[in-house]
Amino acid sequence: MSRRIVPVSTLVNYLKKVMDENPVLHGVMIEGEISNIRMPYSGHWYFSLKDDHATLKCVMFSSANQKLGFKPENGDKVVLKGDVSVYVVDGSMQMIATNMERSGIGQLYQQFELLKKKLSDEGLFDVRYKKPLPAYPMDIALVTGNNTAAREDALITLKKRWPIAKLTEYPAPVQGMDAAPKIITALQTADDGNHQVIMLVRGGGSIEDLWCFNDEALARYIFQMKTPIVTGIGHEIDFTLVDFVSDYRANTPTGAVEATVPDIQEVLATLQNSRSRLMNAMRNTFMHAKKRFVYNASQPVLAKPERLYRDYITHLDYLAEKLMRFQELPKDKRHELNDKFHRFSQLVRERSTALHESIQEDKQRLLMYAKQSVQSNKNLLIQYQSQMKHALSITADDRRTKLEKNMSLLNAYSPLLILNRGYSVTYKNNKVVNTTDILEIGDEINIRLADGTVGAIVQTKEVSHANKG
Repeated sequence: MSRRIVPVSTLVNYLKKVMDENPVLHGVMIEGEISNIRMPYSGHWYFSLKDDHATLKCVMFSSANQKLGFKPENGDKVVLKGDVSVYVVDGSMQMIATNMERSGIGQLYQQFELLKKKLSDEGLFDVRYKKPLPAYPMDIALVTGNNTAAREDALITLKKRWPIAKLTEYPAPVQGMDAAPKIITALQTADDGNHQVIMLVRGGGSIEDLWCFNDEALARYIFQMKTPIVTGIGHEIDFTLVDFVSDYRANTPTGAVEATVPDIQEVLATLQNSRSRLMNAMRNTFMHAKKRFVYNASQPVLAKPERLYRDYITHLDYLAEKLMRFQELPKDKRHELNDKFHRFSQLVRERSTALHESIQEDKQRLLMYAKQSVQSNKNLLIQYQSQMKHALSITADDRRTKLEKNMSLLNAYSPLLILNRGYSVTYKNNKVVNTTDILEIGDEINIRLADGTVGAIVQTKEVSHANKG
């Protein structure tokens, strides 16, 4: 007995009719956890209701959801009442909900909150454990999935903002039951690689897609890593446990790169500004030191140090003359005065010598300080110039590579390459001949070859009927 063949729409409409007419499927009450909820401008709600073993598509039209006193979110556990039917367009079974009541927090969300509280109570989220990010990282590690949009976004942003850094990739699955252990393995390898910073990124998805980033073992490993780590998981509204234990949480993969590296154009501008300010500061310091040196060198105490003790010598001569007038003093008194005179003279000479040496030492220290200051500022200027030349060289190489690529494309599409392969172009009266209809026997024509042009006269004419057809 043969069966009648029917179109898909006939079968789907028949199933819809059977379900719509079945009273058991009217006013059904089911309990489950909401996921993938969407609330477009139309006001209708589209979501899935699931438990540990099955998932059911649901829709709640605005006329019904406006009566509710709350707005559900992903992870909420609710009780729905409605009719089960078939959505003809894609042939899927769905529930048209007419009422919704809360049934406690969803299982996944409840697990997340309990584990979050546990780790927070242990201090894993404390700010004092956050490691500072390097200002100008030159060695970066990237942990993400292979051939993902998040990876492409991160690479494009990194090349645009900080192309001079070295990037090492450690691919790992970022979704699924076995993803968390493999992410830990990738992070362990990256942490042992002596990188300056590690980026862990993944694009957006449902709470189930991102659940591997709520793994307790993964969160604990990230907390004890020695290398600073930046996470960019999902979108701005998505939060996972690894975001709380990481050293910096960005809202997207692109945001993670922007938080990790500076903008090279801004750095170059800062270097140029710093160079100008350094040159001005060095110039001012040098001029000030020069003025001080000239001023000190012009002082009498440095030009003629003997002026400091000249008055003492004059006074000493005066006393010597005065003593000579007292030769009539008793011999013992003269010896006593002579002894005092010699001691006084010796003291004056010692003081003047020490003062002279001190002045010379101060003069040498001043000169040494001026030379060291100039040399130090000169070395710093050379260092900044070297860094600027390196950054400008990287930028020039990148632009040169793009120019060579564009020139290669232009050469690839050049018509002259076609002529080099043995083809030619025929002209009549300086116009290209692309059909035999415009040629007559005896016409003068020019034929362009790869290395020049030859003249010819049409002697025969044969039409290809295959091309005409």
